[in-house]
Amino acid sequence: MSTVFKLFSFSLIAFILLGCGCDLDQNSHDGQKIMVMTYNVQNLFDPYIDGNEYPEFTPEGGWTNAKYRQRLKTISQAITQGHNLVPSIVLLQEVEHIGVVQDLVESHLKRYQLSHYAATANQDSPIQVGVISKYPIVEMRTHIAQGIRPVLETHLYVHQEKLVIFTLHAKSRLGGVQETESLRLKTAQVIQQRVQELLKSNPFLAIIVAGDFNGSVDSILKEGDHYDHALVPASSPHASSAKHTGAFIITGEVPLSGEWYSWYLDRKESLIADAPGSCYYNGVWESFDNLLLSPAFFDRIGLEFDHSYIGAFEPLIDAKKRPNTYNPTTGKGVSDHLPVGVILKGL
Repeated sequence: MSTVFKLFSFSLIAFILLGCGCDLDQNSHDGQKIMVMTYNVQNLFDPYIDGNEYPEFTPEGGWTNAKYRQRLKTISQAITQGHNLVPSIVLLQEVEHIGVVQDLVESHLKRYQLSHYAATANQDSPIQVGVISKYPIVEMRTHIAQGIRPVLETHLYVHQEKLVIFTLHAKSRLGGVQETESLRLKTAQVIQQRVQELLKSNPFLAIIVAGDFNGSVDSILKEGDHYDHALVPASSPHASSAKHTGAFIITGEVPLSGEWYSWYLDRKESLIADAPGSCYYNGVWESFDNLLLSPAFFDRIGLEFDHSYIGAFEPLIDAKKRPNTYNPTTGKGVSDHLPVGVILKGL
């Protein structure tokens, strides 16, 4: 497999690291457990013109500073309120740039000690991915390959254990599912190549790959196996050959070397989930928003997987119990995706 990608140092990527002396609400945390949340916030744009905005997020399209400020408040509430835990790490998709992430932190999230943040800075895309964390970001890179959105790699220390997180927003399905799957697979290849480099140095490294995959854990079943997929269940007869394509081999059981745990495939976790997926796309619930865990979260040392989470409650869902899509014209709604999380515990 040959994948061309570039590694940009943190000096070439928008990156701000801040400190905070605020106290957390002690009722929001459960001992040593922490939540890592991924959330596609559906086009969070500021009110200023930078030249890359979607038309509906310009003054001509009716976008205002008041709508933006209200949107920041709504998104911050979706992140911090209504859950059993306030997340310690939040992975964002569809933010305009680092300035929007900074506004979210400074205006609302800093009070929860979510004060360290980073984002990609791809001039060719109107939307970026970002990370907001309670823990300092000690290292970061962005990975870019032709035709795909950048992937943000961040390194943190949680309970004295190094944690590496890849935040992605894979190619959308616009243009056809099969026609665009090769670019989602390319994103997987870029990440898998970097993961192999990291595991050579530390085979027991805790790694999370998370974000909006624009593909579900059962996509190969729903859409057919006549082409290569980016996500392939380990139980699939095509799993062995898919390993050579760079796909993510996913399982709902303790993952073997080269596999990734996805709670959507864990029958126990899926049965107690508050929603059948993270977004409702073309009349079908999909598990686009996912957090894949490396085997290190199941070795009974350091950070361990505890349970999963979907934020499916009002106002995040509408009267039909589907994601409450944001409408920039009316200013109503939240996002067309639900926040999804994994809860980790320190041993």
